[in-house]
Amino acid sequence: MVSRRIYRPRDLFSLMQSTLATEKFFISAYEIGIIDNFPEIRVQAEVSARENRVRRFGGEPEILISEIYDEVLKKHPQLSPATVKKIIDLEIQMEKIVLYKNARGSCLFEKAISDGCKVILISDMYLPSAILKELLTSCGYDISNIPVYSSGEERYSKNSGKLFSIVKKNENVDIASWMHVGDNVHADILNAKKLGINTLHADWSEYNHGVSNHWKTKDIIGESICKTLLLKQVSAFHQNDPLNEIGFKVFGPLLLGYVSWLANQLKIHKIDKALFLARDAHLIYKIYNEYFFQNSEEHVKCEYLYISRASAYMVGMTDWPMHRIWHLFGGKNKKNIKKILAIAGLDASEHISDIHHVGFPDEEYIPVSGEEHKVHWLINKLFPYILLKNTQHREVYADYFKTACEGYKNIALIDVGWMGNIQSVFARSLGAQWAEKQIHGFYLATFVGANDNRSIYNKMFGWLTNYGHPHDKCDLFLSGGVEIMEFAMADNTGSTIGYKKTDNGIIPVREDSSGSEIEYLKKAARLQSGIISFFEYVKPLIQKGNYAALSSVVLSEPFFELIARPSSAQLDALSSLTHSESAGSNAERIVLAKKLPLKDKLFPGENYIKELNASYWKEGFKRINRKKFWAKYN
Repeated sequence: MVSRRIYRPRDLFSLMQSTLATEKFFISAYEIGIIDNFPEIRVQAEVSARENRVRRFGGEPEILISEIYDEVLKKHPQLSPATVKKIIDLEIQMEKIVLYKNARGSCLFEKAISDGCKVILISDMYLPSAILKELLTSCGYDISNIPVYSSGEERYSKNSGKLFSIVKKNENVDIASWMHVGDNVHADILNAKKLGINTLHADWSEYNHGVSNHWKTKDIIGESICKTLLLKQVSAFHQNDPLNEIGFKVFGPLLLGYVSWLANQLKIHKIDKALFLARDAHLIYKIYNEYFFQNSEEHVKCEYLYISRASAYMVGMTDWPMHRIWHLFGGKNKKNIKKILAIAGLDASEHISDIHHVGFPDEEYIPVSGEEHKVHWLINKLFPYILLKNTQHREVYADYFKTACEGYKNIALIDVGWMGNIQSVFARSLGAQWAEKQIHGFYLATFVGANDNRSIYNKMFGWLTNYGHPHDKCDLFLSGGVEIMEFAMADNTGSTIGYKKTDNGIIPVREDSSGSEIEYLKKAARLQSGIISFFEYVKPLIQKGNYAALSSVVLSEPFFELIARPSSAQLDALSSLTHSESAGSNAERIVLAKKLPLKDKLFPGENYIKELNASYWKEGFKRINRKKFWAKYN
């Protein structure tokens, strides 16, 4: 009838541990060792309580939760009975948070009620029947007139088979008309059959009684959340669509970890205002506002800021750092001189003599391999014009950024991240205001190149990779992770290509989506629908408000697994996606992993190497062009 949002029942105690570590009533007066070891203390207390029950009274080791915590009190006498009562209340509260109505079980229950069947609920559980009723009611069941039996109260269990006999006697049940439904093969099926009871195995419900290999509380919680998503019962929360499922199982946990970390960082750094940068942060903005910081006293002032690399480069260049040129103008695809200069706001037709001087024939020329130094030379020759154009734009349009920051000192920029280029030029667009403010960037990841953009006034923090560390995760981002992440975050409002002065102030100008991008955005919307479904599913855990406990990088493991070892279903869903090749070029797109002709798969040669080097998603390319093209990846 109910399932948990955690993988193992004992993971509940790790959730309790994370809460106890923040509860003043507990940490102010008691040993830190109790908090650090609470899950094991709770498990061992239950073992001791069961052993003591058998030793003192014989029979079955069936106990109640109060007896478990009597053992905790014996081992830790410094705890007061009142404190133990609060911990018991916390355990029950946590059960309410993690439990939800199982879709299949609920249908069966409602069918039995509508058919006029007498329904009896039987549980091998240490919670008394009154609490079991409370938990079921909190999950949405109406059980006001339904008898509930607890093995802890009756001192007999389904595991021994004796609880069935007690129910038969008390409820005067006819064995021939009794249908018992349960998920435990031994207790619910085999033991019931021994008594002649008809059975139905609830194989739609799965759980695990193992132990986590992690030792940090938040990592145990993160692993538990991820693994739970693989259980049968959770499929009711997402659509039967590969992109929707990827959003739910891969990007949902990833964004839970990142936004939990973000919410905690905003609090730690005492941020006054958070600016979420269009377009990649649109979903982050939505998730943060809808699912985090429900307490208005803690809620940071937020704004969605329309900005892109292309629009920022036209306003925020105040100096000419030679070492950052390729950060600003690079791209995987080859562009002609006209498009390269347009990124900096220049009209190439006005600089034909400079184009000729560096050795290019005209503005339509596309530089080839080995001519990068000429492009670099040309850009540096034109830097006075670029800075002048930026100054002109800044005088007109910088108020858009200044207004967003006005009245606030500690500003946060939120985006998926990478090099910090937008943060760097954004800060410079503020002019003299920049020196009066602390600007923090909180990103999913930052790469080594971000070192070129940081300063004492411009701080950047990455959750998964920070300035390129750890290297293994950074390598995965650079092997397709960036492009797949940006697909997951894609927004259909159009990229910001500039700004316009109106009577009502400065407004962003957004480009119309190209035909190829429209299809891309439709697919992204399907994936994002799965992400939102995940947050609806996990919402009760977030509402507890202990964001540090939900910020484990373990929540990113399904994402990195997708990049490094995609399944066949994931390959089919993602490999044909395209990605814009550089700043300001959404209409020009490259496929993530190009599918080659059969001959190139069977006999990989020069063309195979060329296309591999050109592809964004390296492992996706290798797998989709494998020699054993008929093989499947799980």
